[in-house]
Amino acid sequence: MKKYLNYLFFICVGVVFTSTTLVAQKKAVVKKKTPTVVKPIATATPKPVEEVTFENGIKIKCIGLKIKSAALYFDDQSKVPQDNMIDVNQRVNMLVTLDSGWAVVDGKVYPGGSQVIRLSTGATILKSDDLFAAYSETGVDPEDAKYITLKAAIKSIEDKKNFINVNFRIWDKKSSGEIIGSYTFFIK
Repeated sequence: MKKYLNYLFFICVGVVFTSTTLVAQKKAVVKKKTPTVVKPIATATPKPVEEVTFENGIKIKCIGLKIKSAALYFDDQSKVPQDNMIDVNQRVNMLVTLDSGWAVVDGKVYPGGSQVIRLSTGATILKSDDLFAAYSETGVDPEDAKYITLKAAIKSIEDKKNFINVNFRIWDKKSSGEIIGSYTFFIK
């Protein structure tokens, strides 16, 4: 920091010295300057960012992808109660329904998905890589990619006072579109 301040001091002294020299001259010297043409820097159009909270406290930030809905379901397709209380070994399925935004390449889309599940203590229970890696080469039908399901389950827990945080990311492997979100559930 001191080095930076010294550098700044020398620049300021140089500016004052130059100004003083110009004022002290008897004849002003005017040099013609060639006009500088400034070209605008080409920038990519930023993707729209939308932040939404859905039922069950699902918080989502969408960048370039548009979501219709997000909800939590059990395997029997019944909805998770609004208090997000579940039993041990009861799987929670988060279903995200997308409206648009996938890049379609040769009639296919290429979704990616991952999630990190942590206890409220900070201990990581699960950290997944790309859950859709099997489709990286072949892609999937755009209609199928409108419905993305990510699953979470707790097989055992020592202290049921701990709640579970699920952080997830869904992305388009062929564009910059992505969904980043989280939700929390509790064990009965």
